[in-house]
Amino acid sequence: MWWVAGWAVVAIVGACGVVASTNSVRFERRVAREVREMETAAEAPILDRSRLAGLPAPVQRYLNKALGAREGAIRTVRLRHGGTFRPSLQGSWFPIRGEQHFTTAPPGFIWWGRVRICPGLWIDARDRSVNGAGSMFVTAESTFTIADSHGPQLDQGALVRLLAEMPWLPTAFLDSRYVRWAAVDDHRASATLQVNDVTATGLFEFGSDELPSTLSAERFFDAGDGKPVMTPFVGRFTDYRPVEGVLVPHRAVAAWIVEGTSQEYVRFDVERLEFDVH
Repeated sequence: MWWVAGWAVVAIVGACGVVASTNSVRFERRVAREVREMETAAEAPILDRSRLAGLPAPVQRYLNKALGAREGAIRTVRLRHGGTFRPSLQGSWFPIRGEQHFTTAPPGFIWWGRVRICPGLWIDARDRSVNGAGSMFVTAESTFTIADSHGPQLDQGALVRLLAEMPWLPTAFLDSRYVRWAAVDDHRASATLQVNDVTATGLFEFGSDELPSTLSAERFFDAGDGKPVMTPFVGRFTDYRPVEGVLVPHRAVAAWIVEGTSQEYVRFDVERLEFDVH
């Protein structure tokens, strides 16, 4: 009878929901374990203000303003964000919520986010750069693996992302073990981040408020054909606010430059940011 079939469908959907819910908890626990491992292995950070004098003028102005009277180096950062994301440059925008953890010595991050496609359907993603090694893990409903990628191209791309997001951990810009600066002009400076044997270089542009407004670099981009190529990438930062006396951006936008056109694909709005939470 039709109602028997109907209840069977409900039972199957309910069972799938239970599995997805269980796997969602497992996904979160996996990320939490990776974060603990990254933070446990982190070294003591260094805040060497004497290095300021040797940095390019716009970097000096930025760090003096952003760090204020802070005396100690930031060791870890935790932030939560909302925003929107689109899986393809021609696709629709979807709401996203995520959490990101950083260490400063060595610089590294683990991020995980959840994109709501429609009621009952979500995508989980975990991106990371730890000790210079990048990887991306993506699942549907925390259950079905969509991507589990790593390798030299992911290493480079993840490190570029980390360099772009270092305005969230600005004391790390002064740690000469990992970051080298080169002057360009009065409003721009080049930064090279090196973690182990992996390097990423980008151009920071500073706005009239003396704070970083953009990071331009090149990183590997896959347009959907499975053949990633080096492509211009831009990160944009606005809405700087003080957190524990340090100025950090609360809105970040990332875009690819394709055929000379800026194509945004993610917009993050920071909801909470904390330093050195244990």
